Amino acid sequence: MNEPSIPTRLNRSLDWAGLPLSVVLLAIGIRDYRDGASMGWPIGGAVLVLASLWVIYRGMHRRCGKPTESP
Repeated sequence: MNEPSIPTRLNRSLDWAGLPLSVVLLAIGIRDYRDGASMGWPIGGAVLVLASLWVIYRGMHRRCGKPTESP
């Protein structure tokens, strides 16, 4: 049986949980920019989306990386 442990599944779900939140913040930043706010809000939202994607990629790369060697 090769089931991932509970902390591993929790870690993976937390990696993915940041993406929808950052997309919502990007949408709010774009809406506020259209209403006259600073350009920093959409830029900050875009940075958060990119950071969330990087965290997901890093986690997937770490989990799917080198297989452990058994003696």
